[in-house]
Amino acid sequence: MKKLDYKFLECVRKMPPLQHVKSKPFDITQSEVAKWLASQPDIMQKIFDMAANHHVIAYDVKTQTWRGAD
Repeated sequence: MKKLDYKFLECVRKMPPLQHVKSKPFDITQSEVAKWLASQPDIMQKIFDMAANHHVIAYDVKTQTWRGAD
C-alpha cells in the first residue's frame, strides 16, 4: 500500500487567522478555512492529481475536456 505524501499540506502552516462563529452550525460551504484551503495551488494540485490517478476524472483528447469518469 502506497503511503500518502503530506508535503502538499506545508502551505497550511502559513494560514492566516480565519473566522468560525461557534454559535452557528458548521457549514463547509461557508467555511473561511475551507475556502482558503481550496485557494492554495499545492492543495488544488494534489486533489487534481489524486482524482486523475484514481481515475475518477478522465481527459477526453477529442474534446480536450476533463469529465467525471461516470
